[in-house]
Amino acid sequence: MDVTVSELMANFMESPLVVWVKTFGPLGSNSDDKLSMFMELVDGVFLHKIMTHIDPNPTNHRVNKQVNSDVNLRIQNLSTVTRHIKNYYQENLQQLVLMTLPNVLTIAKDPLSGKSMEEMKRLLLLLLGCAVQCERKEEIIEKIKLLDIETQAAIVSHIQEVTHNQENVLDMQWLEVGELPPEDLEPLSRTMAFHLRKLIDERDECSELVLELTQERDYLQLQQLPSSVGCSSADQSAQPSILTREERQHLAVELADTKAKLRRSRQELEEKTEQLIDARNELERLDAEMQKLKQENMQLLAEARSVRAYRDEVDALRERAGKVDRLETELARFKEKLHDVHFYKARMEELREDNMTLLETKAMLEEQLGTARGRCDKLHELEKENLHLRSKLHDMEIDRDSDKKRLEELLEENMMLEISQKQSMNESAHLGWELEQLAKNNEVNDGQSEIQNNL
Repeated sequence: MDVTVSELMANFMESPLVVWVKTFGPLGSNSDDKLSMFMELVDGVFLHKIMTHIDPNPTNHRVNKQVNSDVNLRIQNLSTVTRHIKNYYQENLQQLVLMTLPNVLTIAKDPLSGKSMEEMKRLLLLLLGCAVQCERKEEIIEKIKLLDIETQAAIVSHIQEVTHNQENVLDMQWLEVGELPPEDLEPLSRTMAFHLRKLIDERDECSELVLELTQERDYLQLQQLPSSVGCSSADQSAQPSILTREERQHLAVELADTKAKLRRSRQELEEKTEQLIDARNELERLDAEMQKLKQENMQLLAEARSVRAYRDEVDALRERAGKVDRLETELARFKEKLHDVHFYKARMEELREDNMTLLETKAMLEEQLGTARGRCDKLHELEKENLHLRSKLHDMEIDRDSDKKRLEELLEENMMLEISQKQSMNESAHLGWELEQLAKNNEVNDGQSEIQNNL
């Protein structure tokens, strides 16, 4: 048996919910003893500390810090924590806890049983739901992120049990909003019908239990009546009738008290029955209104779109209003730069005039360039012609040299002819003719010389 309890204890203390609870502080007075840590959870003081951290302003939620293994004090502390959790769901989170609340009697009286540990897990699960939805949820979530990945995944799964499962915790904020999408109305109605049937079954079970307890009480009273009468005054036989009357009066008072309690129980049962009937009527009314809500939902969706558009426009206007100061600063800076702009504008006009002048100069230069290119082309032709004339001049110089040489020869021959003039008149005439030819050649040479000088 010890081994079984030890295994249960080890599994419970290593569960993700307990690991998460340890992020709020050490358990068991900094001891590694799992039993002492578990008993500190069972006493309810540490759980109340966590709940106070979640809800710093509790109302009438005090606990007994010195439990000392007292079952009654333990029950009071756990009941206080459970009531605090339930009120926080209803008042702060606008949620209704539909799952069965933890059985504090089982936890307090037999904490080392498996049933008790299951009830404690349910209590920690509800506590986790409060923690991740409170005002300090960012701080608590950051602590969860410091745990290992597997523990984080398990904690996320537990969180979804109390935040996304309408069978455990029902979100009542839709009552205040006044609008609900049609796709959410059907599962909500189904959930409410399921829990209404569950409440009716519990009512019937409670009625049967009250009837059985009433019959058992009446039977016990009938069993106690003869024994009370039988014990009446064997030692006081002098006044038997008076003692019997007193006992009857006492029993009558007890019977009246019991009947009064029974009437109160029946009245409470009738009130519960009326509440169930009211709940059933409310469910029927909700079913009737659901069709109306479906029709109104289309209008609400259109209005919601308009509201979102207006909201976006308001956000844009707020953003623009936030930019006013920055724009005013930029406007002042731009005004200062405006003077520079005037200067640059005048400078730009000057540069524009200079640019026009440069463009005109460019056009004139391009015209001159065209003329120069034409002259350059003509120069090439002249150079070609010059080369041709030079070549021709060279040829004429060669001819001149040859003619000069020929002239010298002719002069020598003339000298000889003059000497031999007398020998032959025919030769003289012939020589005269040659002299005339030479004279003509000289005129040509002189013309060439003049041309060369001109070039």
